[in-house]
Amino acid sequence: MNHHLKIDHADAINPDPIEILKQEHQRTLQGLATIERTLQYLDSLPSSTALKRCLVEQSRLRDWVNELSQRMLLHFLMEEEALFPVLAEYIGKEDGPIGVMLEEHLKIRSALLNWKRGVNVLCKLTGSARDRVLREVTSVGNQTIAQLRLHMSKEDQILFKICDASLSDEEKKQVTQKLQVIEKNVL
Repeated sequence: MNHHLKIDHADAINPDPIEILKQEHQRTLQGLATIERTLQYLDSLPSSTALKRCLVEQSRLRDWVNELSQRMLLHFLMEEEALFPVLAEYIGKEDGPIGVMLEEHLKIRSALLNWKRGVNVLCKLTGSARDRVLREVTSVGNQTIAQLRLHMSKEDQILFKICDASLSDEEKKQVTQKLQVIEKNVL
């Protein structure tokens, strides 16, 4: 069974950059649901119950959180370097939707880093120390998931609609090319 949350833009049906980013959001939301179920499972287990299964789930959680973090950092980079500069020509960068998204990117980056650190510590612990860290990891994880969902909803419902209304087909093509270059260089 494949437990990867990896997103591949090569299978994007539509080369429109907004559709590419929306599709990535949908796949990320599916991955968040998987991570959330794992957090709930781990949080429901006493430290002495099903230790082997718990270790497997912790390992999966670590892999998924690391992968999610990498993908979100790439996603943010793609928006910040490919989409936002073109859209800023129409709506500005500092104030308004782009400024809000940039601020949220900083907060989510920080939350993902804290979550990754917590999960890595969790995977090394047992007993009551594990239980304490698990509560922290679960709390940070649930908060981060909520932040990501809200952020993606804002982009889908506000920012991407502005993009669709503002950007010409040629500008969208340029953004798509930049997205592909960024992804190729990072991956």
